[in-house]
Amino acid sequence: MNNEIKKTLAFIGATSVILVIAWWSHYTPTTNIKTELRGQLLCPNLTDALAATSLEIFEYDPNTVRIKNFKVAQINNRWCIPSHENYPADAKEHLAQAATALIGVKILDVASESPTQDELVMYGVVEPTNDAIKTITRGVGKRVIFRDRSDKVLADVIIGNKVPDREELRYVRVKGAEPVYVVKLSDDKFSSEFGDWIEKDLLQLNPWDIRDVQLHDYSFDPVTAGITPRSQVVLSYDDLGNPRWKLVRSLIFNLDKGTWEPRELASDEELDTAKLDGLRTALDDLKIVDVRRKPQGISASLSADGSVTANKETAASLAEAGFFLASAQQFYQIFPMVGQRQIKPGDVEVISSEGEVRVGMKDGVRYLLRFGRVVEGQGEGTGSSGVNRYLFVVAEFDPELIPKPELEPLPELPAENTGSPAQPSGQQSTSSSEQKSTIAAEEANEKSSVTKQSGEESTPARSVQTPSANAQNTAQQAKDEATKSAPDQGKSDAAAQEGQQSSQPQKKAEDIKAERERIEKENKRKQDEYQEKLKKGQERVKELNARFADWYYIISDEVYRKIHLGLNDIIKKKEQQTEKEQQTEQKSDQTGEKQPATTETGQKPGEQSPAQSPAAPSENKPETGQKQPASGTETSQPQAPETPTQTGENAAASQPGQQQGPSATSQNGGAASEANSSAQQK
Repeated sequence: MNNEIKKTLAFIGATSVILVIAWWSHYTPTTNIKTELRGQLLCPNLTDALAATSLEIFEYDPNTVRIKNFKVAQINNRWCIPSHENYPADAKEHLAQAATALIGVKILDVASESPTQDELVMYGVVEPTNDAIKTITRGVGKRVIFRDRSDKVLADVIIGNKVPDREELRYVRVKGAEPVYVVKLSDDKFSSEFGDWIEKDLLQLNPWDIRDVQLHDYSFDPVTAGITPRSQVVLSYDDLGNPRWKLVRSLIFNLDKGTWEPRELASDEELDTAKLDGLRTALDDLKIVDVRRKPQGISASLSADGSVTANKETAASLAEAGFFLASAQQFYQIFPMVGQRQIKPGDVEVISSEGEVRVGMKDGVRYLLRFGRVVEGQGEGTGSSGVNRYLFVVAEFDPELIPKPELEPLPELPAENTGSPAQPSGQQSTSSSEQKSTIAAEEANEKSSVTKQSGEESTPARSVQTPSANAQNTAQQAKDEATKSAPDQGKSDAAAQEGQQSSQPQKKAEDIKAERERIEKENKRKQDEYQEKLKKGQERVKELNARFADWYYIISDEVYRKIHLGLNDIIKKKEQQTEKEQQTEQKSDQTGEKQPATTETGQKPGEQSPAQSPAAPSENKPETGQKQPASGTETSQPQAPETPTQTGENAAASQPGQQQGPSATSQNGGAASEANSSAQQK
């Protein structure tokens, strides 16, 4: 009996020990777990940022009430976005930065070892799945997955809310593990926005290089296949101009007459430069919210120069996005062409459902932006209205946008033999000297005969004005002396020219040849630069069209309204000037136009000074100290403002009471004046 009791007690004791051991093996104090995990790496497998070749993000989108899946990866050595039909991504550095944000992150604390569903919601670490959001939409976290080239998972975490009063700390849960950790982490590198992972500069244009902007405002009805034009505007832009924007062409289509009518700016109207600058800025920073890949048929139909080949597949794909094919000749009959483009029979043009904008650049590239149909509620980053729109982009080359070089004309080469081949240069110089002396003698004789004739014809006037005969004789003597000295002067001039001719012709020809060579080199340099610009412009167009060919772009309604402008959008009423501005302008006008009341000479505004007014018949009073004119002038011509000094009987003859007849005045007066001048010179 005692043995049985002992055996029973022993069995009970052994069982109790086993139970205690079993309990202890399954129990670990919470304090011990926290102590062991603190300081541990959150993602121990992620040690090299460059080893990460893909990033996938799952995130709840409250606007669309769905789980948004975004992925960027390196495919065939090219960064793409598989979640957006492998659109090219600018992701190498971005992904490395995102991976670096998780490398070395350590666990600071454990918020919950085995959280309940309410705790998961409170910490914001509910796994983002479509099944989860069917029952709950609060507390859904952002799941981030990094993989390497072999598709091995390097990190898989769910990032939750920020810790209250500790903005730099976040609640995080590792996928597949229960505890919720506290770590120091920023999630700004884990963006699931499409626009954050692509080349933001879609057009890659410099806004300062814009030459012109064409606004073709029209609509197209696919049922009737008819274009309804509204307006056409051509604007030039000069970044150094004042004003920078100028209206080159402005036409409004008269639907009743079926013709274009010019629309000039009224006196109280001006260009709305704020909207035009907004257009320019939007072109520089053209943001797209999504893309759609074009069918391969339409991509192949787009050539490097931007032209499109018409076929059924191309037409169907375009129409789905709001674009249509039409005859290029018919289109440019409606919209006058600006720029140079060869249109061949059978060429087609892409017609937009809502008009287009054409932008010409200094490098010869012309961007064509066509706006298609509305995409309701699609895309990521929709505008406030929730409306997006298709955008079709193509580039073409326009050589007229590149200014042609201004070439300098070449100077003419001198003739090799200026004189007769059989005549020496010394004889040629002598002949020239003799010719000059002969001409001088003939001119002197002619003047002498004129003086003689003048004296004979003025005989009736000698009784009235005797001193004129003496003046004529004096003038005759002066002319004879001039005639005698003319050959000598001619010889000296000829000798001087002979000395110059012996040394200058050869030197001048060499200088001209050197100048021609310099100009030819400079002109060739300008031509080469021009040809190089044409070549680069054509290559640039091919490069751009290679980027644009595969994609329909989707833009927000906000961006669309900034770029798609009509005539009424760019014209505004002139702003009324404030009273202070008007006073300032009036003062400026008065300063620039009003003349002083008097001049230094006491002359009133508008009156001519003696030096400006023509001479009029007046009394010639004797004056002393004035210089005599260099040569005589006929009285029939207007006299100079200063009156020559006249003394004695000449002064008395010029009094009003002793005026001569018309014939005597015109003939004898000229001779007398000439004689006086010659006498004074002598």
